Amino acid sequence: MYTSQDLADYLFSTTGGGAQDQEHRLLRQAIFHGYREVVTARDSWRWYVSEDKFDLGGQNSVVAYLLPWGVQSVDSLTLPITNVSITYVTPTDWARLLNSQWRNLTRIVWTVLPSTSSPDRYEVRVFNGFATDSFVTLTYRRRPRDLRFTGWEKQARAGTVEWTGSVVQGTGTSFSPQMLNCIIRVSSDPTKHPESLAGMNGYSDEALIKKVDDQDTIHVWSPQGQLSYAPGTKFVVTDYLDISPTMYTACLSACEMWLARLTGKNLEGTMGIYGRDLRMAFEQDVVAPISGQRQSSPHGWYSFWYLRAGADQGVPGGGGGGGGGTVDPPPPPANDTLDGGTAAGTGAGTVDGGNAQRA
Repeated sequence: MYTSQDLADYLFSTTGGGAQDQEHRLLRQAIFHGYREVVTARDSWRWYVSEDKFDLGGQNSVVAYLLPWGVQSVDSLTLPITNVSITYVTPTDWARLLNSQWRNLTRIVWTVLPSTSSPDRYEVRVFNGFATDSFVTLTYRRRPRDLRFTGWEKQARAGTVEWTGSVVQGTGTSFSPQMLNCIIRVSSDPTKHPESLAGMNGYSDEALIKKVDDQDTIHVWSPQGQLSYAPGTKFVVTDYLDISPTMYTACLSACEMWLARLTGKNLEGTMGIYGRDLRMAFEQDVVAPISGQRQSSPHGWYSFWYLRAGADQGVPGGGGGGGGGTVDPPPPPANDTLDGGTAAGTGAGTVDGGNAQRA
């Protein structure tokens, strides 16, 4: 796992020191700014695409869902119902809608507004005009939390630990809730603080801090499984870099650029290198298990299609006696009435607006 300690050790190597407090301040600022520079350089980093679900409740009312901290952008909402759509409206149109006399004729619409309960977060608000009893799938792009520990702070390396399984018991330590989801590292030489793998005393094991009981006890998860280290083992706590492997080199270059900026040095060279590394990260930001290859169904390839309205649900080849070819949507019933009812409709001769083929 990449951590801010790795960035700090890299800058120590490039600067040839960093022993003085003033140098530490510069390196810390360069790391924090460089990390932020990369993670916000592009809104569409694949690494930050996330998903949530929430219920509409089945009532003709407004449903509010508090987005997680750091959401940068929200994609379209989707429903698991083929004949019901959900439409985005601007905050201005949303305000007009809620105060309109035609509100009860509205289908299902949504928007994003600042939260009324959390000042630094946003809410997705949905007006469930159909009173649909379903859930909504929401995809969004998040922003990682800001960095706090590089591994060189006094709190991040004070005392020693005994590591047994998933429990790390400290002596003279200063564990805190701010260390939740940070990385703890230990070395095979218990008398020395662990460094990055590029150091002379690289760490031998690392784990993610999942729970902080108090200043002396934490619970961890390690990809190596259950670990054991004797009492008196030195350690460091450092922030996890929430980036993909292809973004790491760009992070290193961004830190170098910010260090040159903070020290008043010429920026042209470092900015050129950072721009090159960032472009390469953009090009490599692709996840494709089968790159451009088409396989037949026995090998796992599957053909997707949208179900069209019809007696046999538009299955190619005919499913309910429809024969081959496509199935045309049925015409609207005569003497249509508009009631704005539920997604399932209220009976014959009623148009509920849930079918994309109808006006």
